[in-house]
Amino acid sequence: MRALVIEHDPLSTPERVGEHLERRGAVLEPFVVVEDINDPEVSAIFPENGKHELVVLMGSPWSVYEDRVQGWVVPELEFIRRQVSLGVPVLGICFGAQAMSAGLGGQVTRSERPEYGWVSIESEIDEIVPGPWFQYHHDEFTLPPDATELARNPSGLQAFRVGRSLAVQFHPEMTAGLIASWRQVDGAVEMVEAGIDPDLVIEESRLLERTTQPALERMLDWFLDEIAGAG
Repeated sequence: MRALVIEHDPLSTPERVGEHLERRGAVLEPFVVVEDINDPEVSAIFPENGKHELVVLMGSPWSVYEDRVQGWVVPELEFIRRQVSLGVPVLGICFGAQAMSAGLGGQVTRSERPEYGWVSIESEIDEIVPGPWFQYHHDEFTLPPDATELARNPSGLQAFRVGRSLAVQFHPEMTAGLIASWRQVDGAVEMVEAGIDPDLVIEESRLLERTTQPALERMLDWFLDEIAGAG
């Protein structure tokens, strides 16, 4: 199975999600949208249809509605619409989930209840457990037409399914090392402003990236077998 992984910047990598996909037989083919995280005002041409059996949309430090990223966000939303219409399974994570919402007719807006760190959700299905899941976002999104809500919490929608695709607001891929890399490029500023100690989150994550592994695998196996495998 060839899996196209859209990495919106060099630090938005698939980590544990990618590792499990590889264990399931996927060959990951990364496509980095923004090469320099300090210069997101670029354009992008996304890979043509028909080459991949799975698309994974990773996170991003930007929002889909920011003017400076429209050079690649606009073609990405069109890319998402094409993949879903063709029945190609798409897995959207955080920004990737928001892009799926925006591309399929939903809305993405600034949230009054941003989330940083490990939090719980309210799930409609056993395959997505209540958590904890890692969150790092200041936006919220709405359910697009023809999609089914799967999870939410007080901050808003947390997961939805549409056709053979799945979108999740949280970061199942998260590791302590990935959080530490974000901090090196000021990615923890919002945590500090929210009164959260990034060092404590990194230390907590060293344990939780292990204890939450079964939940990650359960969700991904369900996605691959029941959602992506449908139709």
